[in-house]
Amino acid sequence: MRFLWTAALLLLAVVAGMLSLGALQNLWSDYQDSETSTYLLLGIPSALVALAALYGAARVWRGGPR
Repeated sequence: MRFLWTAALLLLAVVAGMLSLGALQNLWSDYQDSETSTYLLLGIPSALVALAALYGAARVWRGGPR
């Protein structure tokens, strides 16, 4: 069961990371059709979700708190 939860959290981390990268890559592009704050507002929460999912996957894989 630990393997299943770790795989699910890693999948969530990859999806959230891709969403975050999609929004944040507009910060360094030549053409921006919105303000910088819009890209940050969309990209930072999904980046935090990706980091939290990676942390959770590591905790689950190692056995969690004892």
